[in-house]
Amino acid sequence: MEKQELSEKLAGFLRRALANKDAEIKPDVDFKDLGLNSSGRLEFFTMIEDEWDLMFDEDDQDEVNTLNEAVELVMKMMDE
Repeated sequence: MEKQELSEKLAGFLRRALANKDAEIKPDVDFKDLGLNSSGRLEFFTMIEDEWDLMFDEDDQDEVNTLNEAVELVMKMMDE
C-alpha cells in the first residue's frame, strides 16, 4: 500500500475516532491537539488492527502521537 493511500485511510479512521467526519487532520498535529481522548485512541488503534490484522502492544500505541507516526508504524508492521 502506498504511503499516501495509507495516510488517507488512517485519517478516515481518526475522523471516526474523533466522531467528526469533517475534522481537518494535519499529519504532524498531536492527537491530543485534535481532541482525541484515551477511548478515541483505543478505537483508532482497534480499527487499524481490524483492517490489517495487526496487533499493537501498548508501547507501540504510546509512542504514536501524530498521523505521520501512525503511518510509519503501520508501514513498519506490514513489512514484518
